[in-house]
Amino acid sequence: MEPDKQTLKTLSIIGYILISGSIAGYFGYYLQYEDSFIWHWVIMSLIGVVLLGVKNYKLQTNQLKTVILDLLFIFALPLIANIDLPNGLAILLMTVIAGILATTIMQLTFKPWQET
Repeated sequence: MEPDKQTLKTLSIIGYILISGSIAGYFGYYLQYEDSFIWHWVIMSLIGVVLLGVKNYKLQTNQLKTVILDLLFIFALPLIANIDLPNGLAILLMTVIAGILATTIMQLTFKPWQET
């Protein structure tokens, strides 16, 4: 039985949003304040990773390529957010790159804009 493609797309989108949101929150809020709470950023990130893992497990085509691109997404964003730029520009840059990467990975995985 082939998994529902729309469900896999939804898992991907929610996973990418949770991961990029948790990284932006961690670098944009948590590191600036001594009394801030870290666990909700960790939980958001873990849920996003689990959703991407479920998507990659159920994916039948382009599975290895998608896993590699998802790992690139997960590990590159904290490096980008950690760049020393003024006024939160690193977080903005990370968010823009996250959107570009997520859209690219979705295109390579599901080909939603390909003509049938």
